[in-house]
Amino acid sequence: AVVSTQSGHYGREKKPDWFLDSTLGKVPVILHKGKIIPESLITCDYLDEIYPEPKLHPSDPLQKALDKVVVEKQSEVMKYLYPIFARIPGRVVTVEEKSELFGKAVDHLKSFEEELKTRATNFLGGDQPCMADYMLWPTFERIEGFPILMGEMGHNFVLPSHLKHVHLWIKAMRSTEPVKAYGFSPARMAKLTQIYVETDGYDNALKESAGL
Repeated sequence: AVVSTQSGHYGREKKPDWFLDSTLGKVPVILHKGKIIPESLITCDYLDEIYPEPKLHPSDPLQKALDKVVVEKQSEVMKYLYPIFARIPGRVVTVEEKSELFGKAVDHLKSFEEELKTRATNFLGGDQPCMADYMLWPTFERIEGFPILMGEMGHNFVLPSHLKHVHLWIKAMRSTEPVKAYGFSPARMAKLTQIYVETDGYDNALKESAGL
């Protein structure tokens, strides 16, 4: 389905009152039929219901629940990744600490490797990506930018080859039309992250990283 939208971006310190009052402080946010709906999983589930072609959630309730378990489990890897790239008030994360955190992230992703190996398909959704694939993609898109973002130490932030099925999944996701149309290259993701962290300006980061 083609959905007409308008977008706006706000930095961590520049959120308007209407956003803080109405959205749980979470993004993305959609306004539909006069109602505000926040947060990634909630908005995506809602859009999948009202625009069901193509349907991204499996029709089998059990498989839908199992997919959500995978998303929930793999989303926990962000607790290791966030301190690597983010600016944390009152804390300086050393390169050594970042390298250790990335190692923990790799260990965590072994369970995703096993999940993909067990399913033995290109995507979690089979021959075509499902909601779970798209929900997890932004995390891996960010990880792909780490070797560039970390500069001279970038070689310490590359997903190891033993995560074979994870690498195959990333390659398959890169070939999908939505990712080709709206995804970020590793170079752009690294630049966008750098500018955003330094300036807290998402629009500025998008403009300055365009073309990478």
